[in-house]
Amino acid sequence: MEKIKTTHNSTYKKLAVQCLNEALCFVSSSVLADSFRLRNRQLLVAAKR
Repeated sequence: MEKIKTTHNSTYKKLAVQCLNEALCFVSSSVLADSFRLRNRQLLVAAKR
C-alpha cells in the first residue's frame, strides 16, 4: 500500500463527500423507481376499469 502524504482531514473529507454522493444517488434512484412503479400500478388499475 502506498503512503499518502496529504493531511488526514482532507482525505476523510473527500471520502465522506464521495460516500454522500453515492448514497444520494442510490436514494434518489430508488425513490424514482418506486414512484415509477406506483405510477404504473395506478395506470394499470385505471386501464382495467
